[in-house]
Amino acid sequence: MAAAQEVEKPDEKMDEKPVSMKVNYEKDYSIVICAYNPDERILTRCLKAVAALDTAGLQTEVILTDNNSRIPIRDLSYVKACTKDLPSFHLLEVPEQGVKYARMAAIEKARGKFIVYIDSDNEPAPDYLQELKKLNHRFPQVGAWGPGEVNVEFMDGIDKKIEAYARHVFQERHDTTDEFANEREWQPCYPYGTGLCTYTFLLKEYIALARQGAFTQPGRQGGALTSGEDTQMVLLCIRKGYSAGVSPSLRLSHLIPRSRANRKYLQRITWGTGICYETCMLEVFPERRPQLLKRLMSESKFSRQALKRMLNATWHRNPMKQFELVRFLSLNAGIYAALGKPLPATVAGVIKFLNLA
Repeated sequence: MAAAQEVEKPDEKMDEKPVSMKVNYEKDYSIVICAYNPDERILTRCLKAVAALDTAGLQTEVILTDNNSRIPIRDLSYVKACTKDLPSFHLLEVPEQGVKYARMAAIEKARGKFIVYIDSDNEPAPDYLQELKKLNHRFPQVGAWGPGEVNVEFMDGIDKKIEAYARHVFQERHDTTDEFANEREWQPCYPYGTGLCTYTFLLKEYIALARQGAFTQPGRQGGALTSGEDTQMVLLCIRKGYSAGVSPSLRLSHLIPRSRANRKYLQRITWGTGICYETCMLEVFPERRPQLLKRLMSESKFSRQALKRMLNATWHRNPMKQFELVRFLSLNAGIYAALGKPLPATVAGVIKFLNLA
């Protein structure tokens, strides 16, 4: 008989629905932009789009966080030019590397009822805030909204052989209806970090739990392309009993330069996204552990499959085979990581050979 396994109980404190006390927020929306060694062309377009947002009838602020850029953003003349007329503009400098820390600093500074994350490579439509206002009023039970219309713009072109996959990776979507859900499994309608709007009091709760060590995902850190802090923010909304969703009325462009529109970058971001997924889920929903143990691939099978798929990808020289290999490795290695188990030596060798980690 197999030994009985202790099942972790959900964190009851985390399950408690936070009370949105009747705070007299100074602003309706706090727009947060996190930047690290930004591309001038891209950040300029982002800042100009934010400056052009329709804020009629709304009280807003813009918080730009510099996550330890080589050249301090405060010294960039084009940033000064783009932000000089923005009302309630704040520039924060966050030396601790990682998008998580940049976002946490902004959350602490925010005075709005809602926080809207506009990534430094995003260009929101002029009516973005007005459409959010409608959604927030109509669906107060939705704790996190994201854009249902995302157009990926390859500013310097892209190889047609990888274009379709790249559009998927960079989160292009064209939804036709408002969709939201409250399921403890990731749903197609759950939003990513791009254009994410969340109740500020929920994000304050996220900060408290992150500082207690409940959430460990740092987000993108320097050259590392792991993500996770935005995923955990959305999942925390679900844990607290709120829904999360997307709306086609929320529209933005995702600006991708040549440095990211290539096979190597796509492999790295596929690895970074996959390797942290199960840890993200498990930290928010610890009751998933028994389920995750059932999905854990044996060392021998994982090793065989890794070698077989690597040989297949090498033989065909099809970029999609390479991406499928990286996704397979990342998702299964992510289960090992979430459970605190070392990778099989063969698998670790394949990952090193592909220069993924």
